[in-house]
Amino acid sequence: MFGREFEIEGLGAERVAEKLVRGGVPVLGARIVQKNVVRIRVDGKHGKKVFAILQGSCYNIKKSRPVGWERVVHAFMKHAGLAVGAVLFVCAVVFFQGRILKIDVVGSGAYYRAEVLSVLSESGASFLAPVPAEKAGITARILALPRVSFCSLSHEGGVLTVRVEVEDEALPLVVGALTAPADGVVESLTVIRGVARVCVGDAVGKGDIVAEQSGELAVIARVAVRYPVDREYEGSEASARAQAYLDHGEIADIQTQKTERGWRVTGSALAVASRNLG
Repeated sequence: MFGREFEIEGLGAERVAEKLVRGGVPVLGARIVQKNVVRIRVDGKHGKKVFAILQGSCYNIKKSRPVGWERVVHAFMKHAGLAVGAVLFVCAVVFFQGRILKIDVVGSGAYYRAEVLSVLSESGASFLAPVPAEKAGITARILALPRVSFCSLSHEGGVLTVRVEVEDEALPLVVGALTAPADGVVESLTVIRGVARVCVGDAVGKGDIVAEQSGELAVIARVAVRYPVDREYEGSEASARAQAYLDHGEIADIQTQKTERGWRVTGSALAVASRNLG
């Protein structure tokens, strides 16, 4: 029940209840607490009417407070901001507990940070995204990177930690720039550490620098250059093709043409060079 309790003081305070009833206010309870002081409880909806009836009389309302359910509602409204804040805080904790707020790449293979972030992004593991439930596919892709021997993912406090270890970190790195292995066009270039001096699609000559050291850090990079194949071989067409594959590896758009001395083989092949990458 919603109610309100009044503590009223005045001569003949015990007659206040009768005065209120005559004024149309049902009195739910009345108790004399000391001389000339009575405590009266009424239905909450008649609270304002009590003030109106006693206004200008010889009675003084010392206290007024809600009781029953009205007291509960009043207390809730008084602290509603705190309650809402607490609810929002709990909801925020529950929401962010399973979300990625930060990504750390640690371990001897931490220089793979860019590659690791790319793998995570392609797997949907980015800022504020849920922590990936299936980690096997992610670790498998990271383990496929050169020299990587171990990879693990852990999540705590909103931080997704990716530990990457390389198996031969203790081996000395070869000092010096990475150069183009042939005359041709750069088809791919991966620079883990160092400064790239060319871009994919650039024409390069054999021996041109494609990546060099940054400060004292040794270069870790790989380049693939596509170059034209145009060579004449003696013998049959089949033997000419076989020898061309031995000389150049896989040949794209291979063609053969009969010559006076044998067969001319044309097409394009890849020459790959790396520095401190297996």
